Amino acid sequence: MASRTEIEPGQTIPSVAKEITEKSILGFESTGILNLENIHNNPELAAKRLGTTYTLASGRMSITFATECLRKFFGPDVFNHTGTVNLKFLRPVKAGDTITVTGAVSGSEDTANGTRVSVDLFCDNQDGNRTAVGIGTAVIN
Repeated sequence: MASRTEIEPGQTIPSVAKEITEKSILGFESTGILNLENIHNNPELAAKRLGTTYTLASGRMSITFATECLRKFFGPDVFNHTGTVNLKFLRPVKAGDTITVTGAVSGSEDTANGTRVSVDLFCDNQDGNRTAVGIGTAVIN
């Protein structure tokens, strides 16, 4: 778990790499609250709406990967109670891709509850193409 005295601007967080498979996409989609067909679980619907021959991984998958990185860095107790993740999705992720999430501390600010640490987040595929960017935060003491 990171503490106030250990965190410095530019410090990298633990990275996470995940291989995306059709099975992992469908498994992830099956955990949703709505049981509706969409571009993430129906290749025919993806073809009709997007012109692809495959389903796309939900952006929520990349959010969970980024969350895993931040939990490793801040510790689960800190991140689960004070953490946030906000990503902007830049390009589709599909079965066969490997997504690697990296990040570095970009700043901190004192708050009434401790120090809010900001981390720039980057998701890249196996070809080095950026699939998402964003920021994560957590409040540490």
